[in-house]
Parts: sequence; C-alpha cells; structure tokens
Amino acid sequence: MPDHPSVGVGALVPFSSFPAAFRQAISNPDPTLNGPGTVFIRLRPGVSAGAGRADMDRIVAAADKAFASDPNAAGDSAQVLTVRRPAEIVNYGSTGSTPVVLAGGLAVGAAVAMGMALFGSVRRRRRELALLKTLGFTRRQVVAAVTWHASVVAAVGLIVGVALGIALGRQLWIVFARQIYVVPEPAVPWSIVLIALMTMVLANIIASGPGLLAGRTSPALTLRAE
Repeated sequence: MPDHPSVGVGALVPFSSFPAAFRQAISNPDPTLNGPGTVFIRLRPGVSAGAGRADMDRIVAAADKAFASDPNAAGDSAQVLTVRRPAEIVNYGSTGSTPVVLAGGLAVGAAVAMGMALFGSVRRRRRELALLKTLGFTRRQVVAAVTWHASVVAAVGLIVGVALGIALGRQLWIVFARQIYVVPEPAVPWSIVLIALMTMVLANIIASGPGLLAGRTSPALTLRAE
C-alpha cells in the first residue's frame, strides 16, 4: 500500500465476485498467512490514542512471533502505521506556514494603512479639532475622539470582513474538498474572536500617535492660519 494513496481512487469489491480459480490462487492454506495484508483500525470512543497504540503493539508482537515460528513466513513481519493521509492532503499541508505569513503581511499592511489614514484625517481636520478645543475639549478628549474614530473603522471592517470571510471561506473550502473527493465539513475556529479583540486593541494603539498629534493642535495658530 502506498504511503499516501489518492482520495477517490480505487474500489471495494466482495471477495466472492472473483473467479474461483483466482480465489484459490490467492488463498493460502497456512492459517498464519491466510489473512489481509492491511487492516484499518478505528478506536472506540473513550479509548485514548496511547492505550490503542499499546494494544496494537501487543498484537504486532504476537503476529511477529507467529511469523517467526512459521517456516513459510520467512521475512514476514507486522508493523503499526500512523494515519495514512491522502496525497492531496499531504500536498496541501506542504504549504506550511505560507498562509500564516500571507495573513500576517496583510495585517501589517492594514495596520500601516490605518495609521496613515488617521494621520491624514488629523491633518485634514485641524480646523475642526481647533474649534473643539476652543469650545472646551481637553487634550484627553481630543485623543479619545481620534481613538473612537479608529475603533469605529476597525469595528466596521471586522463586521464586514469577518462575515464575508466566513461565508467566502466556507464556500471555497467546500469547492476544494469536493475537488479532492473528501467530505466538506468547514469549521469556524473560535480563535477568530481573539483575532477580533486583538484587532480592536491594535487599532487603539495605532490611534495613539495621531491622537497625540491632534491633542497638540493649537487652536489660536490653526484658526489664524485658516
């Protein structure tokens, strides 16, 4: 059996459907050798992987002992194989950390874009900020206004982006799974909630720079220049 068989390739047919001559040719009268070449094992619910592996190791040891005592089984042995994943899954896994690196690059780009947008917004709205300070806004309140601006932008981006990302991601995964002949069962990780919280925290951190710049706005100088 190959290490990584392809999904959707092959067939399962009953032994009785083979011609009698073929069944006789492949049947071995030796009880030690008259058996399947490969056995797929599924652990019962509640059985740990360690306990299941220990039982299989005992079975393999007993099989090797039987082979060693059978002169017709010279060179035969048994072994426990790990999960045999299809070639398509193995190839997909070979991408490694590329998706994470890509997502990280996009996140950095979005953070830089938000920072530049906030700095630009503070510069364009110097007159409004000056009027607010003239009406009694303190420096802390001006910083808070810029921070709320960043929070609203991040929240809208999360609401739209997460919703579209989940919907589009599920559909793309279903298409991909069907192409490699596996059951499509898309799942949304709970870590997306943590990512959303981290996004809001990062947005407020990014807003601190433009907020401090806005807090230093001089009403007199700005309004006189206007």
